[in-house]
Amino acid sequence: MAKKKTAETAVQNADEVIHVKMLGSFSLNYHGHEVALGRNNSAKFIQLLQIMWLMQDKGVTKDRLISTLYERDSLSNANNSFNNLVYQMRKQMISAGLPDAEYVIKKDKLFYADYTIPIEVDATRFKTLCEQAETMEDGPEKYAMYREAFDLYAGELLPEISTELWVITESISYRKMYEQCVDWMGQYLRSISEYDEMQEIFGRAVSIYRDNDWQIDQIDALLAKGEYKEAYALYKTTVHMYADEMGLPPSEKLQECFRKMSNKLTSLPGEITEIQSDLRRSHELVDDGNANGGAYYCTYPSFVDAYHILGRNMERSGQSIFMMLCSLVDYEGKQFRDQRKIKTYSAMFQDVLQEILRRGDTFCRYSQTQFLILLVGTAQEGCEVVYGRIEAKVRELVGTRVNIRYNIVSIADLPESEEGDAGFSNRWHEIAD
Repeated sequence: MAKKKTAETAVQNADEVIHVKMLGSFSLNYHGHEVALGRNNSAKFIQLLQIMWLMQDKGVTKDRLISTLYERDSLSNANNSFNNLVYQMRKQMISAGLPDAEYVIKKDKLFYADYTIPIEVDATRFKTLCEQAETMEDGPEKYAMYREAFDLYAGELLPEISTELWVITESISYRKMYEQCVDWMGQYLRSISEYDEMQEIFGRAVSIYRDNDWQIDQIDALLAKGEYKEAYALYKTTVHMYADEMGLPPSEKLQECFRKMSNKLTSLPGEITEIQSDLRRSHELVDDGNANGGAYYCTYPSFVDAYHILGRNMERSGQSIFMMLCSLVDYEGKQFRDQRKIKTYSAMFQDVLQEILRRGDTFCRYSQTQFLILLVGTAQEGCEVVYGRIEAKVRELVGTRVNIRYNIVSIADLPESEEGDAGFSNRWHEIAD
């Protein structure tokens, strides 16, 4: 009977816990139900609570709280504003159906979170788990600790108020812990050949932070499992993400991953009919991406391959090939800063190149506002004509809001070298500059 009563008490105590979510979004859960503290999750009283809960048992001075909460505001009497904020916060919590408590208490000139009622915060739990894992020896127990922390991390800290300076500082710290957690877990899983779980870990990490090159680790896991086609498909998706969403060429690490993957792909046995079928599907996908039958649009690594192949064929055929770099600038000749304009004008310019260039020409996005073009069988004067057509079409679409700065060089002036792709990139930078 006593045991049953103890169990019931434990359940009741668990129900009394206020669960606070700060990673990926902000919410409160009490008695199994989400609690709304108003329509505005960026309200000052909510930020006060968030700061205190993140500080755990550390005290904070009133001056620091005032400077943090009101750093962008001009107040005649910040002290009174803060006192009123604390009073209103308590009223809001009780009116929302939460326990009647202080929530923020003052002791010896410092403010603390009021833990007379139990509160569980995902962010502080995540931090505690990471700190504990760091002190442990490598092995299953450390992995279990990190895995629990990893499962808690649903995204950036307090994304609704991510521009607040205090959130930016805290968010950087939490992201660093998360990256360390993911990297260690990946290395550990690789060491024990748990490639399925390794792929899952990095896949979830990529869904939160797409700019960490964790796709390379995903590809490594697929290669280790012998899933070479899946690895190559992920590589292509990643390269397009770099080019189309981030406006960047693939990183050197990603290109090295491709070279390693190519060795695996070329060593695979395959029937000629199966290979032909794969090529046909690839051709259909390319035609979908170049729907109007114009120039061949490809990723930067594919452009580099086309450059090398055409350069070698040029020696035998004597056909002239020129490379053009087009850079989009504003009406004053300055670089665009507004990301919305960059995205809009880059998409427009890609469509223009698709329409104006010939089917035998090749082009790619080199950066957010730059495109590389290979013009085949064209003299230097012909390049000027092509540029004129491109410029005229842009003027027709957007007037003088966009100008095009361009450079032209003959492939014959860019000899092959042992530097490979990196040499191509470095030489092009010198010419473009």
